[in-house]
Amino acid sequence: MAVDRKLLREALRELVRLRTTAFGQTGVVARLYKAALEEWAGRLGVETRKLNRLVAVREAVTVRGHAS
Repeated sequence: MAVDRKLLREALRELVRLRTTAFGQTGVVARLYKAALEEWAGRLGVETRKLNRLVAVREAVTVRGHAS
């Protein structure tokens, strides 16, 4: 099944922003990230764990790009 790339880019932008905010948090922000991840996975028709891996990769690339 093909994924809408524009929708995927939007999801990754939002989820990376939430993930970097939620890093090290144990409360509301971490739960918000999990809920958003599940919502986007449903909208995109992909598994939550796979989307979470894509977010981690996108986050690493983004951080590396800003460090250069």
